[in-house]
Amino acid sequence: MVMVPTKKKKKVTIRFKLLLVSLLLLMTPVLTLGIISYQVTYKETDRLIRKNLTNSVRMAIEMTASLEQQVKEGTITNDEAQEHMKQLLLGPKQGDKREINSYLDLGESGYFYVLDKTGDLLAHPQMEGQNIAEKQTSDGFFYIKDVIEKGLSGGGFTFYDWPLPGSTKEAEKIVYAEASPNWGWIIAAGSYMQDYNTGQKNIRDTIIITLICCWVAGSVLMTLFARHISMPVRKLAGQAKLFSTGDLRTADLHVGNKDELGDLAASFQEMYGSLRNLASGLLKGSDSLAVSARELSGAIEQTTQATDHIAESVQESASSSEVQARSIRESSKAMEEMATGIQRVAATSAAAFESSAMTLEEARQGSLLLAQSSEQMASVNITVDELAAMVTKLGERSQQIGEIVEVITDLSTQTNLLSLNASIEAARAGEHGKGFAVVAGEVKKLAERSRESAEQVAELIQTIQADIGHAGAAMEKGEHEVREGTRSIQLTSEALTRILDATRSVVDQVQESSAAAQQMSASSQEIAASLQEIDRLSEKSNDLAQSISASAEEQLASMEELGASAETLSDMSKEMQALAHRFKL
Repeated sequence: MVMVPTKKKKKVTIRFKLLLVSLLLLMTPVLTLGIISYQVTYKETDRLIRKNLTNSVRMAIEMTASLEQQVKEGTITNDEAQEHMKQLLLGPKQGDKREINSYLDLGESGYFYVLDKTGDLLAHPQMEGQNIAEKQTSDGFFYIKDVIEKGLSGGGFTFYDWPLPGSTKEAEKIVYAEASPNWGWIIAAGSYMQDYNTGQKNIRDTIIITLICCWVAGSVLMTLFARHISMPVRKLAGQAKLFSTGDLRTADLHVGNKDELGDLAASFQEMYGSLRNLASGLLKGSDSLAVSARELSGAIEQTTQATDHIAESVQESASSSEVQARSIRESSKAMEEMATGIQRVAATSAAAFESSAMTLEEARQGSLLLAQSSEQMASVNITVDELAAMVTKLGERSQQIGEIVEVITDLSTQTNLLSLNASIEAARAGEHGKGFAVVAGEVKKLAERSRESAEQVAELIQTIQADIGHAGAAMEKGEHEVREGTRSIQLTSEALTRILDATRSVVDQVQESSAAAQQMSASSQEIAASLQEIDRLSEKSNDLAQSISASAEEQLASMEELGASAETLSDMSKEMQALAHRFKL
């Protein structure tokens, strides 16, 4: 049987397993905490953005109410109040533009603007005075209409994508709008979402750095801890490997751990002491056992030799009578077998005689049948000869008929010519020759019919002649085959005659053999009975010698078994001694 080598699995150390599990346990809560913290911070930042825009717009609305109060008090005019409010939200107007007030923090690109409900810009950094109600984003969103609608409905946020300043790249923009109860203004404040994402990015980077630091610090600590656990285990495993090879000379089992590993090392030390004592005792005991086994084996060998000598003497005394009895038994058995064989020969000879007699009778019947077949083949040969002669005569008759048909054909041709001449003469005679012309026409028709019949008869005769030719060839072939069959039957008849003579001779010889076999069978049975009587008497004289020999053999067998047990004990002591000497003390 072919042993298929198994692929050795890669060993994974305890240190690696501890380090892997510890890092997984460390990373799971740290990553979970970082992700949750980032999501919470992101949501809170988004809430603060909305709150900042809402508070800024509502503060502006409060300022419009304050200025409107001053207008009512007559301190300033309405136009002055509105211009002052525009300067507070954006800055002083310079031409068609207003600079964004740097003291108002709405993000890097954030600013205020003021609309009315028709979409006219009442205050804007660049497009003040324009109507932007139809402004829409690249995807078709009318964001100004949405801002106006949210502002008039009590305030709300509008989100849309808009190109960054000085770029074609779009970014998400957020706008909060709310209508002021004074002046019909809709005040809006908006900025790009990315202007507020700087804090979120800083928080994300801080979380990532913290995670990396925790992971590195945890990796170092886990590595040291895994080393603290794995080093004693590796040390004990190496020492156990030395013990497995039988090396018990030294044992470095000192471990500084004050935990279960320390207890394991102490147990190893105790096991080492016990194993060393056990090996020492085993060495001494195996040596003593080997000496005792050798002495016992020598004593048993001497006793066995003496018993063997006694058994040989008894065996020699019994061997002569046993040989004689064996010879008689073998002779008796041989005679019985010979008698059985002779009986079988006699039975076989009788059966052969019957078979030979049957064969002789069948041969006689076959000879008669062949004689009849020969006579029938002779009759068939005569019949075939007569048929061949008749076919030849038919061929001659068909040729004569063909000649007659040729004569008829010639007569019909001449008759046709005569009818033609008669028709010509009748035509010359005119009215007097009409009757003659009718007769000539009828003669012509008869001549044509005779010619056609003669042609049909000629074709039929040709066919008959061809068939007669085929029949003649077949008759010749049949005649040849009949001659060959007659010759084969004659040869078979001669061979069967010879077989018949030989069978008669065999039948006579088998009959004589059967009679002789029956006489031999009777004589062999008498001899076998005499030998059986001699065998019975010799067995009685051999019983005593066999009994003595059996007792001696049993004694010898017991000694041999004891010797085998001693040898087994000696082998076991040698094996035990070899195993004991594997230990190095």
